[in-house]
Amino acid sequence: METVLDQVCTSCGNTRLPYGGYCLFCGDLLSEPIKALVSSPAANPPNKVGLVSPATNEYAGFWRRAWAGTIDVGLEATGALGVTFAIDFAFSRVGRMLGYEPWISKVATGIAYILVLTVGAWLYGAFAESSSRRATLGKRIMGLQVVTADGGRVSFGQATVRHFMKFLSLFSAGFGFMMAAWTKRRQALHDMPCDCIVIRVPREKPFSLFSH
Repeated sequence: METVLDQVCTSCGNTRLPYGGYCLFCGDLLSEPIKALVSSPAANPPNKVGLVSPATNEYAGFWRRAWAGTIDVGLEATGALGVTFAIDFAFSRVGRMLGYEPWISKVATGIAYILVLTVGAWLYGAFAESSSRRATLGKRIMGLQVVTADGGRVSFGQATVRHFMKFLSLFSAGFGFMMAAWTKRRQALHDMPCDCIVIRVPREKPFSLFSH
């Protein structure tokens, strides 16, 4: 057990959250916190298998991340559109059988598209980024991976929080996305709650993108 005193980022003056090693605004590495050891360290050291050292990797820049996001949004919208066409066909058939006006099925199809896109984008992003690939298809095409601050794989819960925090980045007039252009570790606003980083890795060959 250890106690860590509060610190203030020397780069931007922002107060960090408890136990954080990095500033949550500018992403700068904070100075080593003062620790008061009150018990002996654990007998078994933490397992480092599968970790990617952030120090040996290059942080992903804003434009590379923007292109990856554009590819993913296109895939999500296209997939949702395909599912919605099937739903629209079903609604039209059922609507005619029940005597509903055609516009009712169209409204229902529009609502279904929004729901399919919202849920589908969440599941696609969370499962892909918490997988062994650590990336969505768009990120794999652009040679990117999402990892934790210590280089580990993000969990499904962390990927879920990161996904829904993108709405805050979006509704802040895109400011949250643009933060990836100037923060020290190239973090966007939605990367910070779970302290995730996006790093560059060698691009995969086209034939391996869909392989596991």
